[in-house]
Amino acid sequence: MEFVAEAADRVVIMADGEVITDGATAEVVVSSPAFAPQVAKVLAPAPLLTVDDVRAALAARRTGEGNLS
Repeated sequence: MEFVAEAADRVVIMADGEVITDGATAEVVVSSPAFAPQVAKVLAPAPLLTVDDVRAALAARRTGEGNLS
């Protein structure tokens, strides 16, 4: 799912030919930990979906421009 978080703004998850969930990638990932990339599970509830998101948040925190939550 990390590739999906990096590549897609919107996702549709299906199982057995039925739509399970459909929406913005961040909303889908937050709505169910089963769909979340590992980094999102470890850092929940921070809205960080990818390693690049974490890297950017840490860089911003170091420069005083943001935090991890």
